[in-house]
Parts: sequence; structure tokens; C-alpha cells
Amino acid sequence: MKAFVFAFLAIIGFSNCAKKVNNFMINDYQSIQGIKIGMPIDDALKILNKKHIVEKKKVTAFDDEPTSYEYEVANKKNERLFTFNAGYERNNKNKVFRIVLTNPTYVTPEGIKVGMNVKELKTKTKLKSANFNFQDGLYLLSSKFDGGYWIALDPKKQYNFKEKPLIKDIPDDLRIKGIVIF
Repeated sequence: MKAFVFAFLAIIGFSNCAKKVNNFMINDYQSIQGIKIGMPIDDALKILNKKHIVEKKKVTAFDDEPTSYEYEVANKKNERLFTFNAGYERNNKNKVFRIVLTNPTYVTPEGIKVGMNVKELKTKTKLKSANFNFQDGLYLLSSKFDGGYWIALDPKKQYNFKEKPLIKDIPDDLRIKGIVIF
């Protein structure tokens, strides 16, 4: 009997040592880990610098655009979690304007996460429209929140997307590379 109890306790002990996967639920489509759309960038940095690694990177798209910065957030294991940046207009300058989730640990209420393919995405949510341009790539806009899904494109393939492709014309095997919140 003692051997049975010992074996039972050992199995329970070893099962608790298994690596646990933590998923973070996106609850309101307005904030991630205390970083909220519209909050001052300085306040966001104060919150994040306590528990994450934050790297400020200069972003230059075109020479005639103003200099902007993107803040890349990683956990203490240096795994990239998300990025955020300020807007360009007077009302959103120096405030969190956009958050881009790039880590599959974040899950929407519909069960959507980075890495999921377009076919799965279409079964879990309604998409409003699609946008494509050569600078930013392909985005599928959500009908649930202000933002959408940044889609990974294979650089070796030729895509014939128009500026506003139809959702039905987006290949089902393409994958989400980011969830974008405005």
C-alpha cells in the first residue's frame, strides 16, 4: 500500500513539473497587459519596464514622413510579445495608437491567435474587408474590433492582390503573423 501511495504522489509531482503553456486572453480589444490605446507612451513605458524588456526602434518608411518609433516588448526570456507605437496626428501624438501582437500566447475571445491560418480564421470570426499595399502587406480587417489580422506572405510567391482584395480571394493557407489593434 505504501508503494502505491508513493508511486501516486510521484506521478502527481512529476506532472506538475511539466512545462505549462500560458495563454493571455485579449478581453477588450483596447488593451494588452495594462497598455491601453490612447494612453501616453511614457505611462506605457513605466508599466512595461517593471516586468518586460522594451526596446525603442526608429521606423523610417519614406523620406518625406516624420520620424517615428516603435516599441518592441519582450518577456524576460527575450521572447517577442508585441509592439506598439504612437500616432502622427496632434490628438494621438505621444499616445499609444497601435498595438501589434506577434506572439501566439495571446488569444482573442473567439480563439484566434498568431500562426492560425486564414481558413481557421474565417470559421472563428467575421471579416469586414481586406487591404493590401506593398509597404505594409496584407491585412484582413475585423468586424468585431478596430483593427484586424496582419497576414504573412511568402516572399517567393507572386500574389496578384488588388488594393482592396475580396475576402473570398485570400488563400486559406496563409497565416496570421500579427493581430493589430487600433
